[in-house]
Amino acid sequence: MASLLELPDSWLCGIVPGSGTGACSMALQNLLGPFPVETFLSDSFSQYWANEIDTLALAPQRRHICAYGDFPNTSRIDPNHDIVLVLNGTSSGVCPPDLDWILPDRAGLVIADAVSAAFARHIDFDRIDVLCWSWQKALGGEGGHGMIALSPRAQARLKAGGRKPVARLMRLHNPDGSVNKAFFGGRTISTPSMFAVEDIHSALDWAEACGGLPALLNRVANNYAVMADWVNSTPWIDWTCTNPAARSTCSITLRLVREQLAAGEKEDDGKIVAGMIRLLEAEGAAFDIWSYGDAPPGFRIWAGPTVEADDLAILCEWLAWAYSETCEASIPPEAIGVRDRELVQG
Repeated sequence: MASLLELPDSWLCGIVPGSGTGACSMALQNLLGPFPVETFLSDSFSQYWANEIDTLALAPQRRHICAYGDFPNTSRIDPNHDIVLVLNGTSSGVCPPDLDWILPDRAGLVIADAVSAAFARHIDFDRIDVLCWSWQKALGGEGGHGMIALSPRAQARLKAGGRKPVARLMRLHNPDGSVNKAFFGGRTISTPSMFAVEDIHSALDWAEACGGLPALLNRVANNYAVMADWVNSTPWIDWTCTNPAARSTCSITLRLVREQLAAGEKEDDGKIVAGMIRLLEAEGAAFDIWSYGDAPPGFRIWAGPTVEADDLAILCEWLAWAYSETCEASIPPEAIGVRDRELVQG
């Protein structure tokens, strides 16, 4: 994984329990404390990490917030503070436009949740100190296992100590304060399923056969181009992320444009979306494309490197068909399922 991700040789890379969520929580608990921390709330998981920092009293925190569908202003950061951010938000379809605002000679550490960014977008390792990701997202492996990578600066922080107590399952250091090299040598506390190991081996072999990281990123770019062409040519759909510079190219989040609905068709957006998705599921054309729970009613489509551009083009045709069918048909209340009612109400 480190080789495919083109991780610098000076970094340490280890397998962790709890998928990408476990990796991020482990990074926060082992490394935060010496400096105040700045968090950038751009999606549901960045909010999650900000709450964990406060709940566990890991460090004094300053939160940077913005309107949903955008990335917060980065001009007011303190280079002497730690930074926690999400590199690709699957719930909002938002990512940092770039990392140029992070100084190479900073005093603080940068902890990055890269669960859906690893293997799907370029990562500037000069601007990041801790990278957390999972087996199952961009490479399509099994869930339950995550990865954490530490830069030399993060390793030095780990050795320096001064941290709050960390549970054994989450501990990256030995009792004497030294880095747990066994952890970064492939030893795991809870042995990963051998089926999951074989599955990720297969995914890595496939990725290498495709041409490695450059080829994976090119596949993502092609996928995004298909979706962008369709959105640009379709009057009733638009991006949830309104800032093109902050728009994810692999986590496609879309919303209906109500102004384009004809007179008499201005039903609730949530009802229209629910009707469309039920039609697509019934036809076997698309599954699990609901927008995230706290996002506006719409669609969330994964366009990572394991997805084919031709399939996305076909999906766009299905979406157009479902929209036409839903808006033209009168959907009686009894046809709306429990989950649909929750989406419409909430």
